[in-house]
Formats: sequence, structure tokens, C-alpha cells
Amino acid sequence: MTVPGWRLLSSEHIALFSPVGLRLVDGFTGRAPLGRVSARLDRRVAPGVWEPTAIEPILTPSSILAWPGLGRDGEPSTAPTRRYRARVEAAQYRPDYLQSADGQEFDAPPWDDVHDPVPVTTGPQDVYLYPATGYGFPTWVRVLRGFVEDATGGAVANVLVRQASAERTLTDERGTFALPLRWAGSGLVVDAVDVRTGRSGSHVLNLPSDLQANVTITIA
Repeated sequence: MTVPGWRLLSSEHIALFSPVGLRLVDGFTGRAPLGRVSARLDRRVAPGVWEPTAIEPILTPSSILAWPGLGRDGEPSTAPTRRYRARVEAAQYRPDYLQSADGQEFDAPPWDDVHDPVPVTTGPQDVYLYPATGYGFPTWVRVLRGFVEDATGGAVANVLVRQASAERTLTDERGTFALPLRWAGSGLVVDAVDVRTGRSGSHVLNLPSDLQANVTITIA
């Protein structure tokens, strides 16, 4: 349909980009996470200083978080690339990035309908979500529950607790953890590593007695 006085410009189009796609993966099942998952977005305003934003993500049916339109600017040739971080919130999980950072950081280059961002995001990044203490494990799975402390007895959050390369999780703000043991036996070692400080500790499994009470791992 044509309208008098209007001219169709076949080259015109509206672009839509997201500078990041975060694919959420249940670290226990390897599938989409259970329960409700949300995310908050912070903008870096100075080195080490982050400001919360009200920008909401979309969550696709394949459990990918994206922020379509982030980075759009009226003058992309002079606009700066901005730094953001996403903080995933899920009652049953501890995000893997908490080992070393408080959020999943990424850049948002400027763009508009004519100029694409540089670079263009071509695929999602995997964000593994490890079981928290409230995770709904199947009844047949053995679960080692415990506490990670420092040399003074204080709780240590965001410590990687793992049994070789088979199982892993992170401690919460109280220092507690729940580690599934699908293939472990007595005599195997559970390691606790605080990536942020370099401290570590270990515990030799004694099954089934370790499953009856919380174990304590001290890192130094």
C-alpha cells in the first residue's frame, strides 16, 4: 500500500542487539535451572564502584538471560563502551562467578539502527549454577553437608567445595554448603578453595558417617 507524499525506503530497518546472552545451566543436572531465577544489572561508574540500574532482562525459553537494547545510543560514534555486571538471583543455587567476582561482568558497546555494535555478540556464555543448601536433590543422591571456616572460626562465603572433578558447589554467606556425592566413596578427598584469597583446606571422606552430621573444613 502506498500513501501520496510517502516514499518507501527499502534500506531502512530497526536493529536490536543485546551485548550479552547468559545461558543458565544447572551445575548438578546440566539442564535448565529449577525454580524462579532473576537477575539484577549494575553499571560501573568508577573502577570498583557499581551502581544498580532498573534495567530488566528477558529470560528466553532456553534459559538465556539477555538485555535487548542495552548500548543503544543516538551518537554511537562518540559514545563510550560501558561496563555492566549481572547478578543472578536464585534460591536453590550459587552462581559459579561468585568464586572470583560479585557478578558476571561484560561490556556494552554503543550502536544504533545504522551502526552495529563492535563486536557483535554471536552466542551465549554459560553461567553454571551450583546447588545451594536448599536445592531439591533426588532422594537417592547422597549429600555431604557442612561448613567452611577460616583459622579464627569465622564463616567464609563463596568458597569452591569440590570432590575431584566430579562434584562442586559454593558456600553461602553463612559458610554452609551441600555437595552431592553421586560417585564418591570413603577415603576420597573433598577440597575447599577460596579463589579470592588463595586459601584452601580439605576433608577426607568417611562414609556413611559424614552424611549423618555436618562436617567442618578449615581453610588457611
